[in-house]
This record gives sequence, structure tokens and C-alpha cells, in this order.
Amino acid sequence: MNKLPGLNDIEITSHASPGAGKSAETILFDVQGNANGSRKRVELVLRCQMEGMELFLNADLRWQYRVVEALSAFSRIAVPELLGIEMDRSVLGVPFFVMKRMPGRVLPQVPNYNLSGWLVDLAPAERERVWLNNVEAIAAVHRLAWRNGFEFMGQLDAGAPGLEQYLNHIARWLDWAADGDEQPTIREALDWLGRNRPAAAPVGLLWGDPTPANTLFGPDLRVTALLDWEMACLGPGEIDLAWFLMFDSFYSRLRGVSRLPGLPDRAQIISAYEQAAGRRVDNIEYYEILALVRFAIIFIRASANFTARNQGEIIDAHTHNPLTAEIARRLSLPVPQPGDGWNRLMSPRHN
Repeated sequence: MNKLPGLNDIEITSHASPGAGKSAETILFDVQGNANGSRKRVELVLRCQMEGMELFLNADLRWQYRVVEALSAFSRIAVPELLGIEMDRSVLGVPFFVMKRMPGRVLPQVPNYNLSGWLVDLAPAERERVWLNNVEAIAAVHRLAWRNGFEFMGQLDAGAPGLEQYLNHIARWLDWAADGDEQPTIREALDWLGRNRPAAAPVGLLWGDPTPANTLFGPDLRVTALLDWEMACLGPGEIDLAWFLMFDSFYSRLRGVSRLPGLPDRAQIISAYEQAAGRRVDNIEYYEILALVRFAIIFIRASANFTARNQGEIIDAHTHNPLTAEIARRLSLPVPQPGDGWNRLMSPRHN
């Protein structure tokens, strides 16, 4: 772990947890130190591995750290300045890395941004600008040449870089997350994805988790930084676009909540992406199924973590949730309706 260049006698003056994210613990903290005879304050972010509670297969802070390093070196994508990574558990008990805090604010998911928060306070035209700025930022990532500094990302799993490798990784991730439990809806969907895989999917750099909750917006609503690169990989840009569309639906239609006036609809989002990316979107319905499968796997792990935190209480949210229900509706399968287990999982009291 490197010290802050030019700063001596460093002390932590404040710290807080933003409460966002379930895959890694995030702590915001400020330090002060001596710099050329005067006191200087620096705003920092600590990201810690949540060992034993990981949502992702082979979760490793070094992966996202290396991705952000490459983005800093080989692109103009706005990402936080990295200060160092520490894998020695004797320091804080878990691996961690530190980066400088970037200006701007994310769009929190709790409470639902369609019901409360700064997006509600904006005019409809401003909400549209937030969404379209986010979509343009996603397309900017996809325009990067992955063979220019990002070749290491072609080692995610077995198979050729891109969709083949990605689907292989999803299958192994499901096996690991399910840990022997039956997952009929997700496995049917995974089989469908294998049978219907597009023959000529492009290969490009993917953010992996492109949502407004992982995007910093400035006072003028422009994007100031892109955060959380732990799911970054290679594949067709439609994977990221479908993830953005799925999250939009998850915080509205799939939860019985109305979208705020001004937010672009699905067709407008796709059109904005095509214009920014400079190409046509293909097979988006396929990639929306893939996005639902990915998120459903995350809830398999989230349900297991719930059980670990709540004295072994077993819930059925790993099989009965809005994601598996939507998958079933789209593929004409028996619909596993969300029930009390899902409600308990999503209750702030149990998270």
C-alpha cells in the first residue's frame, strides 16, 4: 500500500459508510496531513473484500483494481485515481484498496429513486438528461479497443473471448452459487441462452455493472466518474445495455412502482445507445434474458447471506423473486411468484 505522495503525518479525521453496494464494503473517509508546512485534507474511498459473503464467483479486488488501472492508462473514461491495494489480511483483516474520492453523487437504489431522492426533485427534462448521459457513458466504454491494454480481460473463463467465454462463466457461477440446490427456472433459461446464442456477437470492453447507482453525476447532471468495475469483462455491448434496461425495470415495473415522468422509455434508451455507440443494437431480447439470469444468480447468493445473518432462517427468495418470475413469463415457464421470503430479503431490517 503506497502512502499519499507529498503528505506526511497522516491522520484519519472522519469516516462513514454510504450503505451502497452488497458485493464489497465501501467506506468514505477523510485524512489530513502536512504538505509543505501546511495541513491538507484529502477525501478517500476504501473498498474491502467481503470474504465469506461474496456475490460473485472468484471475487477478487485485484481484478477490478487492474481494470481501473488499465482504464486510467489507456482511455479517457473518468474513473477514480487509485492509491494502492493491500492483499495482506494482517492489516485490516481483509484485502482492500484505496482510491481518491471523485466529485459528484450517485443515484441511490434504497430508497427507490422513483419514490424518493434527488431524481424526484428534478424536472422531467433533467431526469431525461441524467438517463441519456448515463447511456452515453456506457457507449463510450464500448467504443474502446479491448486489444489496446485490456487483453488480460480475455481470461475470464474457458472459451473464446466474448460471449462464449461469458456464458461459460455464468454457468460456473450458477453452479457455485446454487451449491447443489435446484434452480429450475434459471437452469432452463441458461439452456435457452445456449441454444439461442447469437452466431456473430461482437467482442468489446464491458463495464459489467452499468447503473445510475454506479455513476457519479455532477451539479450539471453530466457524468463525472464511472464506479464499480468488479464485473467488467469482454463481450457484446448489448450485455451492458440489457443490464441497464433490466435495472430500470427492476426499480419500476418489476416492483410495482411507476417510473418518474421524463425518464426515457426502452425504445428511447436503445436509440440513444445506438447513436452514441455508432452501431445498431442486435438481439436485445436475448441479452435481457441474460441480464435477468445474472441478477437472479446474485439473489441466490443474497439469500444464502440472509440465512447466514439471520440464525439459519431459510427463505425461498433464491427461487421465487421478480427476476425468476420475469424469466418464466418471457420463456413460457411455470412462474415462481415472489412471496414472504422475497419481502423479508428486501426488508431493510434484515439487510
